[in-house]
Amino acid sequence: MKFESEVVTEELLPAVRSVVASRLQDEYGLNQYEIADQLEVTQPAVSQYLNQKRANQRIVEDLKEDPQTGILLNDIADKVAKDESYVEELRNIITTVRDKGIMKEEFGEAERII
Repeated sequence: MKFESEVVTEELLPAVRSVVASRLQDEYGLNQYEIADQLEVTQPAVSQYLNQKRANQRIVEDLKEDPQTGILLNDIADKVAKDESYVEELRNIITTVRDKGIMKEEFGEAERII
């Protein structure tokens, strides 16, 4: 049995970080070390996010294609670049993904504990 929080940690969060890292590099001109500092991860993790090796690319594309999550991802990138909290936007992405069935396979069998 897998818990919903594990799906978020193992599948959704890496996809979000992958999109955000890419936007921080492309739109804000940050290098990998700066992105790592802003996301509070290691530079090698950022390299893997940017080279599409750390997140499920189907999930990444699904998040970017959905208008609502796309806006939230942009908001997160903006807040990360400004060193502001993005907790509310991340909560909204989790709720949106779950409610719209964007990660239906991953969330389908997971037990909800919160």
